Amino acid sequence: MAERNQDFVLNGQPGIIDHACDKCYRIYMTASGEIRHCHPIVGDGLSIGRPCCAVFACRKPLQNNRHRYCKTHFSRHDICAVILCEEPITGSDSKTCSDPEHKEFERKNKEKGASNFILKERFRYTQASQPVDTLATQQIDHVDDVEETTIEWFEVDDNTNTVRLKSRANPGTVGTEADTTLPPPDPCPSKSAAGNRIAKAQFSRKRTHNEQTLVRPCGIIYARATMFGAEAVSNFLVMVQNAFSVPGAKKPEHIFYDTNCLARQQAEKSFPWFNGIGMCVDVWHFLNKHQTTHQYCQENCNPVQFPELLDEFGKWFFNTSVAEQINAWLQGYHSIVREMLPDKFDFFLDEMIMRRNVEHLKKLAEQGYNPRSLDD
Repeated sequence: MAERNQDFVLNGQPGIIDHACDKCYRIYMTASGEIRHCHPIVGDGLSIGRPCCAVFACRKPLQNNRHRYCKTHFSRHDICAVILCEEPITGSDSKTCSDPEHKEFERKNKEKGASNFILKERFRYTQASQPVDTLATQQIDHVDDVEETTIEWFEVDDNTNTVRLKSRANPGTVGTEADTTLPPPDPCPSKSAAGNRIAKAQFSRKRTHNEQTLVRPCGIIYARATMFGAEAVSNFLVMVQNAFSVPGAKKPEHIFYDTNCLARQQAEKSFPWFNGIGMCVDVWHFLNKHQTTHQYCQENCNPVQFPELLDEFGKWFFNTSVAEQINAWLQGYHSIVREMLPDKFDFFLDEMIMRRNVEHLKKLAEQGYNPRSLDD
């Protein structure tokens, strides 16, 4: 499996690298009468992850999905779980040192875990008496993953000597301005907004941040990659460059991405590979998620500025929301892959994508969209 996974990374999806059809490849005439072509790609992230090392952005695999740390960082199991504390744990049944405050952090964490277990058991009891929909079942089955998919911290009130466990959802895509009302990533500040001391602890393994997909506007999935620490725009740019550097690949003429206003600025500064490639925000996100006061975005990332994206009737030629539609399909495999380690995880998703592409190519042919190789 590892060998085939590596082959997909080095050579891309079989039979897809040079795919073109009438839905994703357009030949058009410019205002000056020049004949050009446009073969775009659409990028989007999906919050579906697998267990990984608790060290931020570590790419080394866990030896066992019950471990918190990979082989390289395995000795961290014997160190206190509180961030910035390097004292040894007090025993094999503990994850913290002898500091009473750190012991209270661990007690609060276990208390939260017990409440999750009780809620889960209550839900399973109700299943015997009434049917539930698939979504609800999937959500409750993921109760055990709460610690791995949320950002948590402890607030200590020195006046009353009390500890409170607080959390918020992982923000997902990183590319917009940070929320300054919440604690930033490690290391933690010494005070919260309320004036209490705050601290963080790593009591569990982490999960990979998301899966990034690149999709042709016709629905053919071109590539997939795992984002570990965050879906920063720099990570997205590296992924696109790698995906279109495999044998037989040709640069896309246009890239649609929901935070292209940031990605494009970074590409102009640090990624000369993207010179000459159009980069705009997809239509839906531009209308609904981007501020009209963002001057660079409004001047450079409005899709209407690119005539190759509009047909002769002034309508959008390409489906720029296709990646989100594909990710909705891929999300259906979350419950299957969420405990898989890297080799099986990558193998399974690549296999599902390959099979979907084969079936989709048949549909495109049946519908008269003329799927073909660019070299034909």
